[in-house]
Amino acid sequence: MWDIEVDVAVIGAGLGGLANAIAVVDAGGEVLVAASLSDDEAVSQTGAPVAPPDLRRLGDSPSGALRELVGAKRGWLVHDGSDAETAEYLADVADCVLDAPVDAGDGRVPRRNARNLSREEAFNSPVETFFGSKLAGWAAQCIASPFGLMYTNMRDWRTTTMVSESGESVEALSIGTIEWADGCDRRALHGWMAAQARDRDVEVEYGSTLDRIVFEEGDITGVILRTPDGPLAVRTRAGLTFAPADRDPVVAEHPVAPGDLFQVCLVGRTASRFGRVELMATEPEAPSRPVCTGSRRQVREGLHDARQQHLDGWRCGKVNRYPALGQ
Repeated sequence: MWDIEVDVAVIGAGLGGLANAIAVVDAGGEVLVAASLSDDEAVSQTGAPVAPPDLRRLGDSPSGALRELVGAKRGWLVHDGSDAETAEYLADVADCVLDAPVDAGDGRVPRRNARNLSREEAFNSPVETFFGSKLAGWAAQCIASPFGLMYTNMRDWRTTTMVSESGESVEALSIGTIEWADGCDRRALHGWMAAQARDRDVEVEYGSTLDRIVFEEGDITGVILRTPDGPLAVRTRAGLTFAPADRDPVVAEHPVAPGDLFQVCLVGRTASRFGRVELMATEPEAPSRPVCTGSRRQVREGLHDARQQHLDGWRCGKVNRYPALGQ
C-alpha cells in the first residue's frame, strides 16, 4: 500500500516545516516535505515569485476569523478534502486552541532572550507548576505565526530547557547559526533555511498537498498526498508535522551584510505539540548531569541515550485525536 516510508512527513515548506525537516535529519531520521509550491515557484538561487497576502496582523482577529484565515491561506488546520477522519482530527486541534487570545506579532522574526539552566536549577529545583491555559495561548500564537508548526507526536530529538526573561521555561533546539544584520527579515531567514535543507539533501515533493491522514485503529500511520504524478502514500514511523507554507517572495542567498550571530532555534513548551522558529543569542546547552558515587559506581553521562539505538529511539505511539486541555 505504501509508496515510501519515512520517520516524519512535513506538510508545508514554510520556515517551521523546513526547520523541523532539518532537525529530523540531524537526529538521524528520514523526512519528506510536501510543498504546495510548484517547481517554478520553488525557492531557488534566482528567487521566488510574489505571493498571496500575508497574515501579519492576525492578532487583532477574533477566533472565528482567525480560523478562517489560517485555514484558507495557510491550509494547515482546515482540510479541504472529503476525508471525514482528517477533517475531524484537524477540527479537534483548532477547537482546542483557537479560543485563546492570540498575539501573532508584527511579522518580524521572533527573538527571545533566554539563558541556560545552571546545574543546580536543572537537578535540584522544584518542578515548575503546570498551567494548561498557557499551553492553549502558546498554541494559538504558533498557529497564527508564519514561523509556527504543530506535531501529531511529541518530538524525540533532544531539546534543552531554557528560561526566558519573563521567567517562563521553554524547550529549545538549535539547528544552526545565522549572521543577522539590521534590515534582515523573514525572507533572509527563509533563504538561509532553504540552503540548510539543501545541504542536508532534504527531500521535497513540490506541488503536493494533503489528501488525507491515514489512521489505523485510531493511530496515525501515514498520509496520502496529492502530487502532480498522482496520489503518493507515505508511511510515517514517528508522526506528522503541519506547518504554514510561507508564500512571501524570498531569496535563497545568505545575507552578506555583517551582523550579530544568532542561533536559529525550534522553540516549544513542555507538553505542547506546538512550536515555532525563533532567534536566540544564547546557544541551548544542557548542564552536565550529576555523577552518582554513593554505590562506588559512576553513572556515565548519557547512559539513557546509549541504550537507545540510532533510529529505534523514535517513539512508536501515535496520537489518537487531540487530547482535551488538562489531559
